[in-house]
Amino acid sequence: MKKKARPGSLPSVTFQKETHCGRIYVTVAMDHKGNPFEIFVRFGKAGHCGAAVFDGLTRILSYGLRSGLDPREAVKALGGIGCNYGKDTCMNAVSEALREVLDEAGATVAGHLGLRGPGAK
Repeated sequence: MKKKARPGSLPSVTFQKETHCGRIYVTVAMDHKGNPFEIFVRFGKAGHCGAAVFDGLTRILSYGLRSGLDPREAVKALGGIGCNYGKDTCMNAVSEALREVLDEAGATVAGHLGLRGPGAK
């Protein structure tokens, strides 16, 4: 698969997540169709060791998304990863943010099709 070129600008959404490592910010950028295209993670504290790990993780994850990786597979792969502090990990936070973007995109598509989800009025 060939990696898609990055346009000059992309719409995105940033989530603030609380983890055992502290507050992190997960930004998911979408392509013109609303599909996840890139992911960035920033820690609330500069110089955190996890920042380097997540820089590498998000680079390879973004490369995968730009090359055809199904984002639902990324959600499954990252979700449920725990550490010695419990399940509220940075990996889970990235998985949750990506899932929220996918859920919102699905709700938007359903709304355009006239479909109503649970609890819709």
